[in-house]
Amino acid sequence: MIITMNHRNNRYTNKSEDKYKDKNSLKESERTKENKIPENKRYEDSKKNNYKIKVIQNFKKENKENTKLNDENIEIKKPIKNNFFIKNEETKEDKENKEIDLENKIIEIEKEENIKYFDISKIDNIQIPKDYINIIYYNLLKEEDRGISPKAEYDYMKNQKEINDKMRSILVDWIIDVHFKFGFTDETLFMTISIIDRYLTINQIKRSNFQLLGITALMIACKHEEIDLPKVDDFTYITDNAYKKNEVIKMEEEVLSKLNFEFLYPSPIKFFEYLSFHFNFDKKHHLMGKYLMETFLLDIKSIKYNPSIISCACAYIVMKFFKFPNYYESYNKKFYTLDEYKDKYSESNIKECAKDICLFVDNINKTSYQACIKKYSKPEQEKVAIIIMNN
Repeated sequence: MIITMNHRNNRYTNKSEDKYKDKNSLKESERTKENKIPENKRYEDSKKNNYKIKVIQNFKKENKENTKLNDENIEIKKPIKNNFFIKNEETKEDKENKEIDLENKIIEIEKEENIKYFDISKIDNIQIPKDYINIIYYNLLKEEDRGISPKAEYDYMKNQKEINDKMRSILVDWIIDVHFKFGFTDETLFMTISIIDRYLTINQIKRSNFQLLGITALMIACKHEEIDLPKVDDFTYITDNAYKKNEVIKMEEEVLSKLNFEFLYPSPIKFFEYLSFHFNFDKKHHLMGKYLMETFLLDIKSIKYNPSIISCACAYIVMKFFKFPNYYESYNKKFYTLDEYKDKYSESNIKECAKDICLFVDNINKTSYQACIKKYSKPEQEKVAIIIMNN
């Protein structure tokens, strides 16, 4: 059966090919009739074609070895695109060279400024950038010295007619509670209080708009620090709809214009993180330091101290509380001053700040400001608030 099928198929294909050839021959004949080409010209054209075929064949024979092209020698021309959309891809060598340049620059700066804040060999945490930790801390001190304008002043309540220190503490306590329930980052809280104090330094506010300023400052800080930030309606909801959406947006515009869109600053929590790595604090030590810093935000006296001094004072209290033998290292000048201002600050600044923190924390249980105590009395926070109150 297979042979006969193949035979039939071959016969069929041959017939079809013959028909196709007949048609083509007819067309060619018709063309030749229309375009009568002289025989001499036809002979010359055939000669030329034969010559070309011979040349190509000779060329292939001579270059048989070079017919295989290497990928390195091939240049593929891509279609031209608009330069605006084209991104220059960096090679591994370029990236390595950039990293080497960065390391060399950092070494030069460290030599010039004598930057040796931390002993890199003592740090075991993989997540900490060991090679850059000293230069990061140096830049934090530089930013602190540069400051942001307008700067919050310690005695700004003298210019306020309708609010006072106690009202500020009530607002901050409420913000700490809201901040904890939403699960925001530590930086969000410190930035929020900084925005409130800076705004009140240059602007008077009515008592009825004081909470509006609080939620607006929290919303601005969330836009800087948070990934999933709440909507404006959520901020109005937590005030029991005391303010409308339009009022929050108007207050935001006013705060942004008054503070010149400058909000980023090195907070005490940033300095304290590096100090906790340096002094090998465990989770309980670190959380106690955070409890002290957040509780001290309620006190208006916190404005008169630099963030680096507050962080060193909290580290000093923690080390004294848990009886660290090297507690005196916490008030080393290198942790809170640059070489240019070593004469301006001394150990007494740290001890004075530490006294103010201890006085406020010891008496907070007698007040109505309970947000920090509730937050740090939970097992997740190692119950550090209860530990301090019982001692």
